[in-house]
Amino acid sequence: MSFHQDLDNLTRDMHDKTWLVEYMRKNPVIGLMLERKDLKFKGGKKYTREADTDTHEDIVQDYSVNENLTHGVKDTTKEVKFRRKKFQHPIQIDVDEELENAKQTADGTQLHNMAAFRVNKANESVRVHLRKLLYRSANSSLGNQATDSNKYVQGLNSALEVDTTYGEVTRTYSAGTKDDTGFWFQPMGGTVSQTVQATAAAISISWMRSKFEPLEDLESDNTDLITIVGGVLWLSLQAEAEARSMPYTIEKNRTARQGFTEMILDERRIVKDPFLKSANNTIMGETTDAAGALERRMYGLNLRDWDFYIHPDRNFKLTKFFDQKNIAGGSDMKLARVLFAGNLVCWHPNSQLYYENVTP
Repeated sequence: MSFHQDLDNLTRDMHDKTWLVEYMRKNPVIGLMLERKDLKFKGGKKYTREADTDTHEDIVQDYSVNENLTHGVKDTTKEVKFRRKKFQHPIQIDVDEELENAKQTADGTQLHNMAAFRVNKANESVRVHLRKLLYRSANSSLGNQATDSNKYVQGLNSALEVDTTYGEVTRTYSAGTKDDTGFWFQPMGGTVSQTVQATAAAISISWMRSKFEPLEDLESDNTDLITIVGGVLWLSLQAEAEARSMPYTIEKNRTARQGFTEMILDERRIVKDPFLKSANNTIMGETTDAAGALERRMYGLNLRDWDFYIHPDRNFKLTKFFDQKNIAGGSDMKLARVLFAGNLVCWHPNSQLYYENVTP
């Protein structure tokens, strides 16, 4: 068997066995959607859906005997649209690496399995990159997701930062009423301004209850409610529960299966994502101990309103290694790529919660 074919077979087998773990289960956001089977495949130019923007309560009529009945139709739907985004990771083996690490003809030993090393690093890099995209601030200097430029995957913050244009819907907080532009598509019921969202607040069980309570009438299934925090806020909640002798459980089975830790406290699923820590602020373009810092974020998600779309031909697939020297003017190397195309979409930001300056 040629080196090229051996390389192709080995790396594809390694990649296929690890992509579900690396890209899905080690990422709490995607892991939870995988648990609900919310990973979807869809073609077309954009991901679209008709969203309901208001109630029909104002055409309900109270009437008495001999009073004429009213009639009429009210259109409360609006189409929201999301573009498909793409990224790739190249895996390259050049001629020197191929020759230096070839198996010895005498005993079959190999100095270093460069193919295995490169595929493992690709898996790790794509997993980290996806996680960064999911938590990137909507107007980050690292890449603006708010403009929906068809380049960057839109993450949680694209949907949940107040006044950020999302799904081609302009959202502008003014009075926190339905007269506001895009009120029906703002996070947290449209009643929280960006200033309040960024105001410092100390986490506590009672504070969490006060923030989630106004959203309860927007939910249809409370079993889908998930809170995501980093380790610092997690420990603060755990310590308070212990001090008050409140019952809570650590979901060990789910932890082992999905690769993250989950606590049931006050009948709410609280997930700890180790990525949400101050050590990662620099790579995310955030400032430690400031609004928007990873360790200060708290997300409240209703999972039934989220879909993670992956194109079937670019679902983290590893292409075959292609010998570049077969191209006129090509280099003496072999090249493969891990490909992704899709997006994370929230169809109902109104029932989601996000505070960006929460302290222990």
